[in-house]
Amino acid sequence: MSGVDLKPLTERGSDRDSDCPRQTAAFPAPASDDLGAIELLLRFAVSGPDVRRTAALLIERFGSLDSVLSAAPEELSQLTGMKDAVTLLKLVEWITRRCSAAAAARPEESVAATEAQRNPARELHSHVPFELTAPVHQPRTVQIELTLANERQPTVESRAVGAVRTIQDVLLAEGSLAVKVSVDCQSLEQLQDVLVGKLSQNSVETRRRYVQSITRWFFSDGIDGILRRVWLAYKDDDILSDLLRWSFLQQEPVMGATVTEALFPLENGIAIPAIYFDKFFADYFGEAPSEKTRERLKTNLKKLGFLERARGRPDRLTPVMPQKTSFLILLHRLFAPKSVRTVELRLLFANAFWKLLGYKSEDAVRSLLREADAAGVIAKYVVADQLEQLTTCFAFDELLEKRVRL
Repeated sequence: MSGVDLKPLTERGSDRDSDCPRQTAAFPAPASDDLGAIELLLRFAVSGPDVRRTAALLIERFGSLDSVLSAAPEELSQLTGMKDAVTLLKLVEWITRRCSAAAAARPEESVAATEAQRNPARELHSHVPFELTAPVHQPRTVQIELTLANERQPTVESRAVGAVRTIQDVLLAEGSLAVKVSVDCQSLEQLQDVLVGKLSQNSVETRRRYVQSITRWFFSDGIDGILRRVWLAYKDDDILSDLLRWSFLQQEPVMGATVTEALFPLENGIAIPAIYFDKFFADYFGEAPSEKTRERLKTNLKKLGFLERARGRPDRLTPVMPQKTSFLILLHRLFAPKSVRTVELRLLFANAFWKLLGYKSEDAVRSLLREADAAGVIAKYVVADQLEQLTTCFAFDELLEKRVRL
């Protein structure tokens, strides 16, 4: 491997200039793990023999490279020796986000690849009986506004996501079966073999295809992933149903974007004109959806609980009522995977997990956090000097071990 040697850098001396690659040196090769990458970054800002120890403390506290980069500057500064490195880490985070946004903005050659984002759903005034400005898909933070019967609704922020052009039928019942069967499996290969024998479809080829989809949607983190672990801890079908919905929408970008960008701004109970989804897809992909794609989208939304459908009547947005414990589980899985964490709400809201669960407003999440604070299942939820944050009482593993509920 060319470039900077990624064995523990402290073995090469404490002189900062000697540790940093000079302008004439080869570009440093990427680190093979999060710890090595963080240590390499710190070497550009921190001198002394304790850089690797500082990197290890960051991993211990925040859990991963992504979590370190997204941590609040105030949290990073609490660690000894981090004062000069905070600016560098936040710069790397900013550059990473810019690169991701630029990649999302470039059209892809493959049909199955990530599509360029466009402004969806232009004005529908001439086609629908109410005024509607649909969500906007761009690789930067944008504003969404909904006007219904001349009554202006509050605006919310959204962030564009990547997409692939195809939509598959969601397999919630099969996914639930897979999670329960996985308890007795030692590997994904074993689980797949068992599922091929247990699924009810007549065609072996269809069963195999379904098993591949189930594995991708619900076991992207391996055989001992979040869904299996939560089932082992709680044995609660309602919680499992919430997490299956979240996991599917996370893994299917088109469906996830439909929920977070197209449906989220709409009030529950609203009748949705057929053309709304057509415009959403047309601007999302640059072409109108096929009849099969449109129907599969709506069928999936109905199965997921977001849409009410009846022959001869317009589709209607229905409220999804997630379990409060499901929110608590994902909060800890995403923000406190390895240790107790303090999380700014702006970072929590920037992650769409709560929208995918079915929550319709930031205030609904705040209300839930106040309830969790009062119940003692989080350490505190505070608003002070325009800083809104929560502190967990548990890391994710401990939450499952104690089977904490809300």
